[in-house]
Amino acid sequence: MAETISLAIAGILVILGIFMAFVPMLPALSYMFLVSLVFAMVGGFKALSGKELLVLLFITIVSVVIDHTSGALGAKYGGAHTKSLLWGILGAIVGTFVFPAFGSFIGLFASVLVAELCYKKTKEKALKAASGALIGSAVGVIANICLSIAFVILFFFFALS
Repeated sequence: MAETISLAIAGILVILGIFMAFVPMLPALSYMFLVSLVFAMVGGFKALSGKELLVLLFITIVSVVIDHTSGALGAKYGGAHTKSLLWGILGAIVGTFVFPAFGSFIGLFASVLVAELCYKKTKEKALKAASGALIGSAVGVIANICLSIAFVILFFFFALS
């Protein structure tokens, strides 16, 4: 009975992580892994083994790498200056706190655009670099949503088998 209740609570908390994946720069899969780890520890590692936790950890690490590099890779592909990438990351972080839902997109785009204009690029090149950052970040969000769904499926598969 207690195992069923703890699985239900952990399952709900892990599923909520999917919604966090829609917002870039939020640690959705890190949160989901932490819930899984606590669930495993509470259950004495019976429902989730160490090997299964390693699989979930690998998915989490992939997600973190995607989250922190997708916007920068998009900007670089769009022709952004290396220093503009750093400004873009800073803008995404600040934007996340100012406007939690879409602030990271706005902050990333605006920061790369302004930085590129400061580095004496034309408006067209600056817009292309900022758009690349935005597209890269959006692709990263889609990838993280897919990873979070895979995480939930594996969590339940591991916990129920």
